[in-house]
Amino acid sequence: MADSKSDRKTYTADFIKSDTEQAVFLGNPLMDDMMTSIIALGAEVWANRRRTRTIELLMEKEGAVTRDMIEAYVPTDEEEAEMRKERDAFIQLTYGHIARTREDQTALDGSLKQNPGKPSGGASDDEMADETSMGMGG
Repeated sequence: MADSKSDRKTYTADFIKSDTEQAVFLGNPLMDDMMTSIIALGAEVWANRRRTRTIELLMEKEGAVTRDMIEAYVPTDEEEAEMRKERDAFIQLTYGHIARTREDQTALDGSLKQNPGKPSGGASDDEMADETSMGMGG
């Protein structure tokens, strides 16, 4: 069984109650709620990816895995660096478009005005039809 008192580095902190439930950051409480949900989902997805990666590493090294082994696992520096690269790519993929600058948005708006009805960089009508017919599109 894994020892609960470990010298392993932790990233937890005590919870500090605040009144952020009453604050509006994005100009609309619904947008705040949606953003909170998106960030929470991303955190859950990443936590599961990291745990899966840990299980895979343990399976390669040990051949069998227990919950205690997973909880006690400390990645090597190389494994940690690889996980950081994967995390950064995940963040860019999932949240990168949120960080668009005003110039990026202006360029996108200009592109849409030049080509009304055609999203910039999006799939063509034929590609969308193919995906929909395969059950992949909405």
